[in-house]
Amino acid sequence: MDGYDLGRLTDFDFEELCKDLFEVVLGRPLEVFAPGRDGGIDLRYIAPASGDTTVIQCKHWMKSGRDALVRHLRKVELPKVERLAPSRYVVATTVELTVGAKDEIAEIFSGFVQSPGDIYGAHEIVALFRKHPEIVRRHIRLWLASTAVLGSLLNRDILLRSRALALDIDESLRRFAPHPGRDRARRLLDEQHSCLIVGPPGAGKTTLAHVLLADHQAEGFTIIEATNRLDEVHRMWDDEEKQIFFVDDFVGQTTLDEGAARLANQELPRLLRMVKSSAAKRLVLTCRNYLVQQVRELHERLDARGLDPYECTIDAAALTADIRAEIFYNHVYFSGLEPKQRAQLAEPTTYRAIIRHRNYSPRLLEHAIAEVVELSPGESGNVATAILQNFENPAHLWERVIEEVLDADALALVLTLYTANRSADHDRLRDAWRAHAGLSVTSAADRRFRRSLRRLEPVIAKFSEGQGGRVEFSNPSVVDFLHGYVARHPELIGTLCDSAVYLDQLLTVWMAATQGNRPALRTAVVDRVRRFHDAIVQISEPGELLGEYRSDHAAAEVAFIIELGKAGASVELASLGGVFLAELRRASHISVGTLYQLTIDVAASSVPEWRHHARRLAERTYSTAMAEIYEWEDLQRLLAILDYLLPLSPELMETAESEVEDRKHELAIEELEKWSDPDHEADVDEETLYEILDYLEMENHGLVEEYDRARKYVDQDPEPLRVPPAQLTLTTALVDHPERTDSMFSTLREG
Repeated sequence: MDGYDLGRLTDFDFEELCKDLFEVVLGRPLEVFAPGRDGGIDLRYIAPASGDTTVIQCKHWMKSGRDALVRHLRKVELPKVERLAPSRYVVATTVELTVGAKDEIAEIFSGFVQSPGDIYGAHEIVALFRKHPEIVRRHIRLWLASTAVLGSLLNRDILLRSRALALDIDESLRRFAPHPGRDRARRLLDEQHSCLIVGPPGAGKTTLAHVLLADHQAEGFTIIEATNRLDEVHRMWDDEEKQIFFVDDFVGQTTLDEGAARLANQELPRLLRMVKSSAAKRLVLTCRNYLVQQVRELHERLDARGLDPYECTIDAAALTADIRAEIFYNHVYFSGLEPKQRAQLAEPTTYRAIIRHRNYSPRLLEHAIAEVVELSPGESGNVATAILQNFENPAHLWERVIEEVLDADALALVLTLYTANRSADHDRLRDAWRAHAGLSVTSAADRRFRRSLRRLEPVIAKFSEGQGGRVEFSNPSVVDFLHGYVARHPELIGTLCDSAVYLDQLLTVWMAATQGNRPALRTAVVDRVRRFHDAIVQISEPGELLGEYRSDHAAAEVAFIIELGKAGASVELASLGGVFLAELRRASHISVGTLYQLTIDVAASSVPEWRHHARRLAERTYSTAMAEIYEWEDLQRLLAILDYLLPLSPELMETAESEVEDRKHELAIEELEKWSDPDHEADVDEETLYEILDYLEMENHGLVEEYDRARKYVDQDPEPLRVPPAQLTLTTALVDHPERTDSMFSTLREG
């Protein structure tokens, strides 16, 4: 069917679409009746004067086919229609109907169907969609299920960094239920060109982001996934193309990634301004709410003033009962549950208990249902009980899978993936798993690896093909659970250290313990610091350890070695650390904040082989900061660290102060000129403008008129240059419309 994939609609979607379509076609308001109790009526209109009745029957029977539909209409619906005796009877279906099939249906309902024109098959329904695009746009699942959107998402890989993202977007569109958060996020993208989606774990942040991406792709934007790295946006930026950039969990997935947070503090304010100034660019970020708070406390440039104008907060607890119900319905409808299980969940007492639960979460819904479908096929237990148990104890889901379902090989693979920081190249993961399992390189071991990987899909992990293939946890909540699981089984830390093949594995476990609020895991790891020390020494190839020699990650590996050295560095570790510090010159794109912290740690080290690298690091920190001064705040950041850097390098002592002063003068002139330009949107806040004017007061700047106007402006204590929009937060009170909700769920009880 060209144009729209009707198979992606739920039964309830199709009924609501028919209501909107036929109200326009007939020019009459229509009543809706709950399926299962309709007596042959889905939609009805009764003429006030004559009492003539028009009945519309909606049949979303694509999977059943034409012959099954005709048999059903003859045996089941005809007796109902004869009892109702409507003046006019209309059939609307997603089944493709031939002329002969339409004639046959019209003959079945002879005396009630005015003509075969009252029989609407899939082709006629799609024709109505094309004739009334305004109705299509009101129904997001239909709009985003058009082949114009899905075809490019799923078939034109050039639009995306990975096919995996396309498939994730596809799944999100199936389960998404429109809510006010989507409209607010869209408004932010229209007005600010950027949107930061914030919320607790499992609230639907990434799903909402996927919907926004698909929406913009339909409008001609190319989707660019920057895999958790803001600096990748700059490398993928194309001035000639409409682009929407997506960075999921931009400062960390479950805990704050300090390197990513420092990079965000450095890059994000500038990036937000770049995107806002371009009509052809959009930026979507997601972040857990507690991580945003940590970022605000640690980094002054990402405080409330810096982020609030772009922030949209969502929370499952604030979703209306109607929206919760539709999300639940979509998960059940598109699941692999048996018809009896679906009907069980559709009972009013059952679905109401689920959607009103205090711990309701779309993520827990998804994984509780997936557990039943994938891990307990054929079991006839109460699905609702399983869902509610997971709501009461979210860790129960993963606890059962880890401790009761997985065999030893699969558990080893879970723990190995845990050391890979949630995502790993397929071949590297296989090699690390073999080491963990104590296996040699054999075809038998490879078969065991593939079998274990299949065991984890899709509930625990997912595998994406292309570019060598990657394996990642299906959900951040798996990682959350594993943090506690390792802490409760501290003997695993020794196993993870002894079997590590890559430094990344050791670094991941160490950072999970030391950077998050996990005292039990931290204690378990710190008590075994010598195991980490010995494991690093055993991994003796710096080229392997430093990986691709790029970004903050290489610096994090070096910082990890230095941190271990604080507890006492062996000769081997001291030597290895020295090699790493020398090799660090090959790593590009290290942020100023990371370089500065590394400089401090190296300069304060008790290891002579490490301390002599402090001069070179100080010079690199300075040169990197100078190269990234684009505005007054960038300059202030350099000035804040310059006093520490200068004593570490004689070269800096001779040249830095004059270079910084020259750049300061240039920048002050640039900022004042931008502020004075009526065609340029000034983004200099009042405090910064004061600083610039105070500095220029003693300088020969040549901008007398501009200076006087700016000084008069700030001395008058005016209103702010621009008042940022208030933070957009989805906090709608729970509202229940039981008739609509029961009508929706009764489609599950029918089939």
